[in-house]
Amino acid sequence: MKAQNRVYTREVKILHHTSGDKAMPEKITVIASYNTGFLIHAPRLPVEGETLMGSGFRMEHGGKGSNQAIQAARLGSHVHVVARVGHDLFGDRAISKWREEGIDHRAVVRDPEAPTGVGIIIVGPDGKNMIVVDLGANLRLTPADIDRYWEDSLSRPKVALAQLEVPVEAALHGLRRAKNEGAVTILNPAPARPMKPSELVGVDIITPNETEMRILAGEDPNSTTDIALLAERYLDSVNTVIVTLGEKGALIVDNRGKRILPPPRVKAVDTTGAGDAFNGALATALSMGLSVDDAVSFANYAGAYLVARFKRGELVESLATRDELEEFMRSANP
Repeated sequence: MKAQNRVYTREVKILHHTSGDKAMPEKITVIASYNTGFLIHAPRLPVEGETLMGSGFRMEHGGKGSNQAIQAARLGSHVHVVARVGHDLFGDRAISKWREEGIDHRAVVRDPEAPTGVGIIIVGPDGKNMIVVDLGANLRLTPADIDRYWEDSLSRPKVALAQLEVPVEAALHGLRRAKNEGAVTILNPAPARPMKPSELVGVDIITPNETEMRILAGEDPNSTTDIALLAERYLDSVNTVIVTLGEKGALIVDNRGKRILPPPRVKAVDTTGAGDAFNGALATALSMGLSVDDAVSFANYAGAYLVARFKRGELVESLATRDELEEFMRSANP
Protein backbone atom coordinates (compact mmCIF):
# COMPACT_ATOMS: atom_id res chain seq x y z
CA MET A 1 0.00 0.00 0.00
CA LYS A 2 1.26 3.46 -0.84
CA ALA A 3 2.20 5.75 2.03
CA GLN A 4 -0.47 8.22 0.94
CA ASN A 5 -3.10 5.48 1.16
CA ARG A 6 -1.97 4.64 4.70
CA VAL A 7 -2.46 8.27 5.66
CA TYR A 8 -5.87 8.28 3.98
CA THR A 9 -6.97 5.15 5.88
CA ARG A 10 -5.88 6.61 9.20
CA GLU A 11 -7.57 9.93 8.54
CA VAL A 12 -10.88 8.31 7.61
CA LYS A 13 -10.75 6.25 10.79
CA ILE A 14 -10.21 9.39 12.82
CA LEU A 15 -12.98 11.28 11.04
CA HIS A 16 -15.40 8.47 11.82
CA HIS A 17 -13.78 7.52 15.15
CA THR A 18 -13.44 3.91 13.93
CA SER A 19 -16.70 2.65 15.39
CA GLY A 20 -18.83 5.27 13.68
CA ASP A 21 -19.66 6.98 16.96
CA LYS A 22 -18.90 10.68 17.12
CA ALA A 23 -16.67 11.44 20.07
CA MET A 24 -16.73 14.83 21.78
CA PRO A 25 -14.92 17.22 19.40
CA GLU A 26 -11.72 18.81 20.63
CA LYS A 27 -11.64 22.55 21.27
CA ILE A 28 -9.83 24.97 18.98
CA THR A 29 -9.36 28.62 19.93
CA VAL A 30 -8.95 31.03 17.00
CA ILE A 31 -7.65 34.58 17.41
CA ALA A 32 -9.58 35.70 14.38
CA SER A 33 -10.10 38.43 11.83
CA TYR A 34 -13.33 39.05 9.94
CA ASN A 35 -13.82 41.08 6.76
CA THR A 36 -16.84 41.52 4.52
CA GLY A 37 -15.87 41.24 0.88
CA PHE A 38 -17.56 43.33 -1.84
CA LEU A 39 -16.82 41.80 -5.23
CA ILE A 40 -17.83 43.10 -8.64
CA HIS A 41 -16.80 42.02 -12.14
CA ALA A 42 -15.82 44.66 -14.71
CA PRO A 43 -15.11 44.48 -18.47
CA ARG A 44 -11.61 45.71 -17.61
CA LEU A 45 -9.88 47.33 -14.66
CA PRO A 46 -10.71 51.05 -14.41
CA VAL A 47 -8.19 53.86 -14.76
CA GLU A 48 -8.00 56.95 -12.57
CA GLY A 49 -11.22 58.99 -12.57
CA GLU A 50 -13.16 56.45 -14.66
CA THR A 51 -16.57 54.95 -13.91
CA LEU A 52 -17.29 51.54 -15.43
CA MET A 53 -20.48 49.50 -15.56
CA GLY A 54 -19.91 46.20 -13.76
CA SER A 55 -21.87 43.02 -13.13
CA GLY A 56 -22.09 40.02 -10.86
CA PHE A 57 -21.87 41.94 -7.57
CA ARG A 58 -21.85 39.83 -4.45
CA MET A 59 -21.11 40.34 -0.79
CA GLU A 60 -19.05 37.62 0.86
CA HIS A 61 -17.93 36.54 4.30
CA GLY A 62 -14.15 36.75 4.62
CA GLY A 63 -11.14 37.35 6.78
CA LYS A 64 -8.43 34.75 7.19
CA GLY A 65 -9.27 34.00 10.81
CA SER A 66 -12.99 33.62 10.18
CA ASN A 67 -12.40 31.42 7.13
CA GLN A 68 -10.06 29.16 9.10
CA ALA A 69 -12.46 28.94 12.03
CA ILE A 70 -15.34 27.99 9.73
CA GLN A 71 -13.24 25.32 8.02
CA ALA A 72 -12.30 23.78 11.38
CA ALA A 73 -15.92 23.84 12.54
CA ARG A 74 -17.13 22.21 9.32
CA LEU A 75 -14.65 19.40 9.89
CA GLY A 76 -16.03 18.69 13.34
CA SER A 77 -13.98 20.84 15.73
CA HIS A 78 -15.50 22.74 18.65
CA VAL A 79 -14.33 26.23 17.69
CA HIS A 80 -14.19 29.36 19.84
CA VAL A 81 -13.28 32.71 18.27
CA VAL A 82 -12.09 35.98 19.73
CA ALA A 83 -12.37 38.90 17.32
CA ARG A 84 -13.47 42.51 16.97
CA VAL A 85 -16.24 43.59 14.62
CA GLY A 86 -18.12 46.87 14.36
CA HIS A 87 -21.52 47.82 15.72
CA ASP A 88 -22.87 47.69 12.19
CA LEU A 89 -24.71 45.50 9.71
CA PHE A 90 -21.54 43.67 8.74
CA GLY A 91 -20.73 42.83 12.34
CA ASP A 92 -24.25 41.42 12.67
CA ARG A 93 -23.63 39.28 9.56
CA ALA A 94 -20.37 37.96 11.01
CA ILE A 95 -21.98 36.87 14.26
CA SER A 96 -24.94 35.37 12.44
CA LYS A 97 -22.59 33.35 10.23
CA TRP A 98 -20.53 32.07 13.17
CA ARG A 99 -23.75 31.09 14.94
CA GLU A 100 -24.91 29.25 11.82
CA GLU A 101 -21.62 27.33 11.67
CA GLY A 102 -21.83 26.34 15.35
CA ILE A 103 -18.87 28.51 16.36
CA ASP A 104 -18.77 29.87 19.92
CA HIS A 105 -18.65 33.67 19.53
CA ARG A 106 -19.05 34.79 23.15
CA ALA A 107 -15.59 36.38 23.04
CA VAL A 108 -16.34 38.57 20.01
CA VAL A 109 -16.09 42.28 20.88
CA ARG A 110 -18.45 44.77 19.24
CA ASP A 111 -16.29 47.84 18.72
CA PRO A 112 -18.17 51.08 19.46
CA GLU A 113 -16.00 53.21 17.17
CA ALA A 114 -14.35 51.24 14.36
CA PRO A 115 -16.30 49.57 11.53
CA THR A 116 -16.19 45.89 10.65
CA GLY A 117 -13.30 45.12 8.29
CA VAL A 118 -14.08 45.26 4.57
CA GLY A 119 -12.41 44.48 1.28
CA ILE A 120 -13.46 45.87 -2.11
CA ILE A 121 -12.46 43.71 -5.09
CA ILE A 122 -12.81 44.60 -8.78
CA VAL A 123 -12.20 41.60 -11.05
CA GLY A 124 -11.38 41.98 -14.75
CA PRO A 125 -12.20 39.41 -17.47
CA ASP A 126 -8.74 37.84 -17.35
CA GLY A 127 -8.89 37.29 -13.59
CA LYS A 128 -6.67 40.25 -12.72
CA ASN A 129 -8.03 42.32 -9.90
CA MET A 130 -7.78 45.50 -7.86
CA ILE A 131 -8.30 45.23 -4.10
CA VAL A 132 -8.62 47.80 -1.35
CA VAL A 133 -8.92 46.61 2.26
CA ASP A 134 -9.85 48.45 5.44
CA LEU A 135 -9.23 46.11 8.38
CA GLY A 136 -11.23 48.39 10.66
CA ALA A 137 -12.06 46.82 14.02
CA ASN A 138 -9.65 43.94 13.39
CA LEU A 139 -6.77 46.30 14.12
CA ARG A 140 -8.19 47.14 17.55
CA LEU A 141 -8.12 43.60 18.95
CA THR A 142 -5.94 43.67 22.07
CA PRO A 143 -4.33 41.25 24.53
CA ALA A 144 -6.83 42.64 27.07
CA ASP A 145 -9.71 41.42 24.87
CA ILE A 146 -8.23 37.94 25.00
CA ASP A 147 -7.65 38.06 28.74
CA ARG A 148 -11.19 39.34 29.38
CA TYR A 149 -12.75 36.21 27.89
CA TRP A 150 -10.05 33.65 28.55
CA GLU A 151 -11.47 31.73 31.50
CA ASP A 152 -15.09 31.84 30.33
CA SER A 153 -14.61 30.96 26.68
CA LEU A 154 -11.10 30.76 25.25
CA SER A 155 -9.11 28.70 27.75
CA ARG A 156 -7.95 25.09 27.63
CA PRO A 157 -7.96 24.50 23.87
CA LYS A 158 -6.33 21.50 22.26
CA VAL A 159 -5.06 23.76 19.44
CA ALA A 160 -4.83 27.55 19.15
CA LEU A 161 -4.61 29.29 15.78
CA ALA A 162 -3.89 32.90 14.83
CA GLN A 163 -3.10 35.03 11.77
CA LEU A 164 -1.77 38.56 11.23
CA GLU A 165 -4.89 40.40 10.10
CA VAL A 166 -5.06 41.37 13.78
CA PRO A 167 -2.26 43.09 15.72
CA VAL A 168 0.70 40.79 16.18
CA GLU A 169 0.74 41.52 19.92
CA ALA A 170 -2.79 40.13 20.30
CA ALA A 171 -2.10 37.11 18.09
CA LEU A 172 1.04 36.10 19.98
CA HIS A 173 -0.50 36.82 23.39
CA GLY A 174 -3.36 34.43 22.69
CA LEU A 175 -1.05 31.72 21.39
CA ARG A 176 1.25 32.00 24.41
CA ARG A 177 -1.64 31.77 26.85
CA ALA A 178 -2.81 28.64 25.06
CA LYS A 179 0.72 27.21 24.98
CA ASN A 180 0.96 27.63 28.76
CA GLU A 181 -2.10 25.39 29.05
CA GLY A 182 -0.57 22.68 26.85
CA ALA A 183 -2.15 23.56 23.50
CA VAL A 184 -0.50 23.11 20.12
CA THR A 185 -0.09 26.65 18.77
CA ILE A 186 -0.17 27.62 15.09
CA LEU A 187 0.62 31.01 13.58
CA ASN A 188 -0.32 31.59 9.96
CA PRO A 189 1.91 34.65 9.31
CA ALA A 190 -0.33 36.30 6.75
CA PRO A 191 -0.34 39.04 5.69
CA ALA A 192 3.40 38.59 6.01
CA ARG A 193 5.75 40.91 7.86
CA PRO A 194 9.41 40.48 8.81
CA MET A 195 9.75 38.75 12.18
CA LYS A 196 12.83 37.55 14.02
CA PRO A 197 12.80 33.94 15.24
CA SER A 198 12.99 35.21 18.83
CA GLU A 199 9.63 36.96 18.38
CA LEU A 200 7.93 33.61 17.84
CA VAL A 201 8.70 31.99 21.18
CA GLY A 202 5.52 30.24 22.29
CA VAL A 203 4.53 29.24 18.75
CA ASP A 204 4.82 25.56 17.85
CA ILE A 205 4.08 25.73 14.12
CA ILE A 206 4.22 28.49 11.51
CA THR A 207 2.47 28.05 8.16
CA PRO A 208 3.59 30.65 5.59
CA ASN A 209 3.37 30.21 1.84
CA GLU A 210 6.56 30.66 -0.20
CA THR A 211 6.27 34.42 -0.57
CA GLU A 212 5.33 34.86 3.08
CA MET A 213 8.31 32.75 4.15
CA ARG A 214 10.66 35.07 2.31
CA ILE A 215 9.06 38.21 3.74
CA LEU A 216 8.99 36.71 7.25
CA ALA A 217 12.74 36.06 6.99
CA GLY A 218 13.42 39.63 5.82
CA GLU A 219 14.12 38.63 2.21
CA ASP A 220 12.84 40.21 -0.97
CA PRO A 221 9.65 38.38 -2.06
CA ASN A 222 11.35 37.56 -5.38
CA SER A 223 14.61 36.31 -3.87
CA THR A 224 15.93 32.91 -4.90
CA THR A 225 17.19 31.82 -1.48
CA ASP A 226 16.25 28.21 -0.81
CA ILE A 227 12.96 28.14 1.12
CA ALA A 228 14.08 25.28 3.35
CA LEU A 229 17.15 27.25 4.45
CA LEU A 230 14.95 30.20 5.39
CA ALA A 231 12.62 27.89 7.32
CA GLU A 232 15.53 26.35 9.22
CA ARG A 233 16.39 29.77 10.69
CA TYR A 234 13.22 29.56 12.78
CA LEU A 235 13.74 26.12 14.32
CA ASP A 236 15.43 27.56 17.40
CA SER A 237 12.08 29.14 18.33
CA VAL A 238 9.37 27.00 16.71
CA ASN A 239 9.10 23.23 16.43
CA THR A 240 7.89 23.03 12.85
CA VAL A 241 7.75 25.21 9.76
CA ILE A 242 5.16 24.22 7.16
CA VAL A 243 5.48 26.13 3.88
CA THR A 244 2.50 25.73 1.58
CA LEU A 245 3.56 25.32 -2.06
CA GLY A 246 0.30 25.48 -3.99
CA GLU A 247 -0.06 22.63 -6.48
CA LYS A 248 3.22 21.11 -5.19
CA GLY A 249 1.79 20.50 -1.72
CA ALA A 250 3.56 21.50 1.47
CA LEU A 251 7.16 21.55 2.68
CA ILE A 252 7.71 20.44 6.29
CA VAL A 253 10.92 21.51 8.02
CA ASP A 254 11.61 20.32 11.58
CA ASN A 255 14.27 18.53 13.62
CA ARG A 256 13.71 15.44 11.46
CA GLY A 257 14.81 17.29 8.36
CA LYS A 258 12.76 18.44 5.41
CA ARG A 259 10.19 16.74 3.20
CA ILE A 260 7.47 17.71 0.73
CA LEU A 261 4.02 16.11 0.96
CA PRO A 262 2.16 16.36 -2.36
CA PRO A 263 -1.55 17.16 -2.61
CA PRO A 264 -4.14 15.17 -4.58
CA ARG A 265 -4.39 16.18 -8.21
CA VAL A 266 -7.33 18.43 -9.04
CA LYS A 267 -8.18 20.99 -11.69
CA ALA A 268 -7.76 24.31 -9.94
CA VAL A 269 -10.69 26.64 -10.56
CA ASP A 270 -9.88 29.34 -7.98
CA THR A 271 -6.98 29.22 -5.52
CA THR A 272 -8.33 32.03 -3.33
CA GLY A 273 -8.60 30.85 0.26
CA ALA A 274 -6.61 27.66 -0.17
CA GLY A 275 -4.33 28.63 2.72
CA ASP A 276 -7.33 29.21 4.96
CA ALA A 277 -8.78 25.78 4.17
CA PHE A 278 -5.35 24.27 4.80
CA ASN A 279 -4.88 25.96 8.18
CA GLY A 280 -8.37 25.19 9.44
CA ALA A 281 -7.97 21.55 8.48
CA LEU A 282 -4.46 21.37 9.94
CA ALA A 283 -5.74 22.63 13.30
CA THR A 284 -8.57 20.08 13.23
CA ALA A 285 -6.28 17.17 12.37
CA LEU A 286 -3.78 18.06 15.09
CA SER A 287 -6.61 18.39 17.62
CA MET A 288 -7.65 14.84 16.69
CA GLY A 289 -4.20 13.54 17.48
CA LEU A 290 -2.68 13.10 14.03
CA SER A 291 1.06 13.47 13.60
CA VAL A 292 2.30 16.59 11.84
CA ASP A 293 2.91 14.70 8.59
CA ASP A 294 -0.52 13.08 8.60
CA ALA A 295 -2.17 16.37 9.57
CA VAL A 296 -0.44 18.12 6.65
CA SER A 297 -1.64 15.41 4.25
CA PHE A 298 -5.17 15.87 5.55
CA ALA A 299 -4.88 19.66 5.18
CA ASN A 300 -3.65 19.23 1.62
CA TYR A 301 -6.93 17.49 0.81
CA ALA A 302 -8.94 20.34 2.31
CA GLY A 303 -7.01 22.91 0.28
CA ALA A 304 -7.39 20.89 -2.92
CA TYR A 305 -11.12 20.48 -2.34
CA LEU A 306 -11.52 24.24 -2.09
CA VAL A 307 -9.45 25.19 -5.14
CA ALA A 308 -11.39 22.69 -7.26
CA ARG A 309 -14.58 24.55 -6.19
CA PHE A 310 -16.65 21.36 -6.11
CA LYS A 311 -19.34 23.49 -4.46
CA ARG A 312 -20.13 26.62 -6.44
CA GLY A 313 -20.59 30.01 -4.85
CA GLU A 314 -18.55 32.18 -2.55
CA LEU A 315 -15.35 31.01 -0.90
CA VAL A 316 -16.79 30.23 2.53
CA GLU A 317 -19.62 28.16 1.09
CA SER A 318 -17.08 26.12 -0.90
CA LEU A 319 -15.22 24.91 2.22
CA ALA A 320 -15.65 21.18 2.77
CA THR A 321 -17.69 19.59 5.52
CA ARG A 322 -16.32 16.48 7.18
CA ASP A 323 -18.50 14.16 5.09
CA GLU A 324 -17.64 15.97 1.85
CA LEU A 325 -13.92 15.81 2.55
CA GLU A 326 -14.11 12.13 3.43
CA GLU A 327 -15.87 11.37 0.15
CA PHE A 328 -13.26 13.39 -1.75
CA MET A 329 -10.46 11.48 -0.02
CA ARG A 330 -12.12 8.18 -0.86
CA SER A 331 -12.50 9.09 -4.53
CA ALA A 332 -8.88 10.25 -4.70
CA ASN A 333 -7.66 6.97 -3.13
CA PRO A 334 -9.79 4.17 -4.60
